Amino acid sequence: MRTIPLPPLSLPFPQKLNPHNLQAWPHTVEWVKRFHLLPEKVIPHFRTLDYHWLSAYAFPEANLEQLILINDCMTAFYLFDKHWDDAPPEALESMQASLLAALWGRPPGDTPEGPLENAMRDMRRRMMKFSTDAWMTRFCESLEAYFKACVWEAKNKSNHQVPDVATYIREREATGAVQPSFELAGVLGLVQIPPSVLEEPTIKRLNQLANHEITLFNDLISLEKEMRVGDMHNLVFIIQNEQKCSLEEAMRQAAKMHDDEVLEFLELETRLPTWGEPLDTEVRRYVDVLRCWMRANMDWSLMSERYKAPAA
Repeated sequence: MRTIPLPPLSLPFPQKLNPHNLQAWPHTVEWVKRFHLLPEKVIPHFRTLDYHWLSAYAFPEANLEQLILINDCMTAFYLFDKHWDDAPPEALESMQASLLAALWGRPPGDTPEGPLENAMRDMRRRMMKFSTDAWMTRFCESLEAYFKACVWEAKNKSNHQVPDVATYIREREATGAVQPSFELAGVLGLVQIPPSVLEEPTIKRLNQLANHEITLFNDLISLEKEMRVGDMHNLVFIIQNEQKCSLEEAMRQAAKMHDDEVLEFLELETRLPTWGEPLDTEVRRYVDVLRCWMRANMDWSLMSERYKAPAA
């Protein structure tokens, strides 16, 4: 049971659920087995994980084939976390190089590729059935930013260095793998807009706000878990360290930041620029992806075993 209660948080977006949810998950379990991504003895436990609920809440409009691919991508992020946990920065950079080559579709090097690289090549091949080159480039660039941010975090851990609040918030936009998760909407053709539209200032800010909401909530709900392992890469700890305040005050400030981001999102989405139809409709669909992702992350996190404190 949770010993540190979550503060009240605002997120006034409706929950949506993909009807293919339960049908899609067994395909991802088989994908993990086919590429030998986990030891056979771990597969029964992996079957019980609930990453498919995150995918199904985040992309309620995806068809079965698309949802399976989204599940596979969420599983890949889980595996990155699993393989990289506590890895030295130098080892992390080496592991990432071959994965990036696979994700970009570059020819394999002289060293034989491992299961995860093979799985990434399979995922890219299937994505290209739906994606344009421009969207795949944006997706790969977002993943590169995520990989680099993971190295930054690993170096901090290795050096026992705690970043300041401003630096942490900036880097946290990448360490959560939120941006490539958003961009699956374009990669899989769930929104029909050129990726350049995301650089328009209003859309870019909405994107950033949704990213911040997700990472702020993640830091609040993972606080107990990270306290147990001594991981200081959590905004609550960093506020506490920088301001020399109590844990409760740091949580209150993080919760206010969360609600302020949501309020700005709600205000800003009423002032979307216009390009004319059909692009305006597709932009609204993309903004709804951001809404769904925020709701999905909160609902999935509250149900997931990942963030539950062990029984006393």
